[in-house]
Amino acid sequence: MIIRLLGWALVLVVIVAIVGFISNSKQFGTSLLTKKMGIYIIALLFGLYIALF
Repeated sequence: MIIRLLGWALVLVVIVAIVGFISNSKQFGTSLLTKKMGIYIIALLFGLYIALF
């Protein structure tokens, strides 16, 4: 049960980080497809895996 809650917490934190990253990228005109975005996506998938299975 606690592991699932940690998974959902990770998903929530990563979604907030992705939204902030997209906002900063639009403001400063940088590319979205960077290593940092890849790490965010991997963390999101890992969090979903923990939360759902």
